[in-house]
Amino acid sequence: MTSGRVQVENGELAYELRGEGDPVILLHGGMLDSRMWDAEMTALEDRYTAIRYDARGHGESSTPKERFKHYEDLRALMAALELPRASLVGLSGGGRIAVDFALTYPDLVDNLVLVATGLSAMTTKDPFVLEQNKKLEEAVARGDLPAAIECVLRMWVDGPRRAPSDVDQEVRRRCQEMYTQTITRHGGSGFTLMDELRAIERTGELTPRTLTLVGDLDSSDIVDISEQIAGEARDARKIVVPGVAHMINLEKPARFSRILLDFLAC
Repeated sequence: MTSGRVQVENGELAYELRGEGDPVILLHGGMLDSRMWDAEMTALEDRYTAIRYDARGHGESSTPKERFKHYEDLRALMAALELPRASLVGLSGGGRIAVDFALTYPDLVDNLVLVATGLSAMTTKDPFVLEQNKKLEEAVARGDLPAAIECVLRMWVDGPRRAPSDVDQEVRRRCQEMYTQTITRHGGSGFTLMDELRAIERTGELTPRTLTLVGDLDSSDIVDISEQIAGEARDARKIVVPGVAHMINLEKPARFSRILLDFLAC
C-alpha cells in the first residue's frame, strides 16, 4: 500500500494506492470521502492497481480558496502517479467528475463505471429532493448542522421511498460521519468553488466502454440520468440494483464488487 499527497493547482489531494495491474480510480460521492471505498479497495487490489483519493474540499485533501476544476485535479493525480490511462469508478458526485473527465480526456479512460451518478448542469426535479433541499437551506440558515446533515441523509442515503428506519443503520452512521467531517472541515467549498462542464447535454459524446448502475429506490432524477447515459453513450449498458437507493456499494458491497469485477474483466 502507498499513500501520499499530490500537488494540484493551488491545492493538494490525499490518495491511497494498492495492488498491481491495470489502474482503477475510485471517485467518492459529494460530501463523502474515499473511506466509502474500503470494500472495493480490498476487492480490486489482487488484480488491479486500485487508487482512491479525497476530492478537493473533502476528506484529507485541501480546502479550496478559489475556483477550480475537479476533473483537472484528477488529470493532475494521474500525471503525478504516471498513469497513462485508467478505468474510472464514480458514485454520485464522483460520477459527475468522471464524466466531465471522460468528455475532456476521452483517450485517458479505459472504462467508466457510473454508480447512481449525477451529471454536471443537471436540474433537480424530484419533489422529494426539492423538499429536502429547502429544509437543508433552512437548517443551514439557522446554523443547525445536525438537521442539515439529516436532510442530506434523507436525500442521498434513505432516498424518497424509505424511512430512515428502513435503512441499514451502520451505512447511515458511516455516511453521517463523513458528511459531518466534510462540512466541519471544508464547508461547502468542494461544490461552491468548482467549475464543471454541461455534461447533461453531452452524454452522446461519451466514448469509453460504460456501465451505469442505479438503485430502484433512488431519486427519479438519478434514474433518469442512468437511462439517458445508457441510451445515448456510444457503448453503455445499465444495471438496476433492487432494494437500494443511492449508496449502492455501501448497502450491497458484495453484489457491487462482483458487478464491478465482472465488468472490468470483460
